Amino acid sequence: MSDWIQETLYDNGTLINKFGIRDAQELAQKEFEITAQRELYLLNQNIVIKDVSAFTKINKFLFMPLYDWAGKYRTGNFYKGNTAFLDCNRFDYAEEDINHVLALQKEKDELAAEDYAQLMDLLNYMHPFREGNGRSTRLFLQCYAANHNQCIVYPLNNDDLIQALTGANVHEIARLIKVEKI
Repeated sequence: MSDWIQETLYDNGTLINKFGIRDAQELAQKEFEITAQRELYLLNQNIVIKDVSAFTKINKFLFMPLYDWAGKYRTGNFYKGNTAFLDCNRFDYAEEDINHVLALQKEKDELAAEDYAQLMDLLNYMHPFREGNGRSTRLFLQCYAANHNQCIVYPLNNDDLIQALTGANVHEIARLIKVEKI
């Protein structure tokens, strides 16, 4: 593990948090409770997604009660299993790509699952935060879908979606998510 990751962990491997919780299961439960409540709040705010800066704001809002690094881009590179995420020195390029896609989609009244899948793939590869990238991505896309009078229904089992994201398979991501009119 690189130093930037070690700096976010207690000696036992639990994420350093504002509650001082050192038990990983207890922290996971607290994180779930806090972020679920904050997700519902944000969904009711009718947030307009104009650009990728909303992604950072969402991560910060979800995780600021728990972590000092909420909403801050990671300062080192990151791997999960065999998956390497975007080099932290290239986040500005990822932001440009995401904003370009958002600008192209802005002209559409209704978006298809492929449109959301493309954004999901880009946000997942960027993976800019220490924790909460998946939750922040799903909430960002749900708010964005609401801007188009749509709702995304994610699969109940994340395994296939994670596999599609790991393989950067936009077609499969699109097959797994459902877009409904609201």
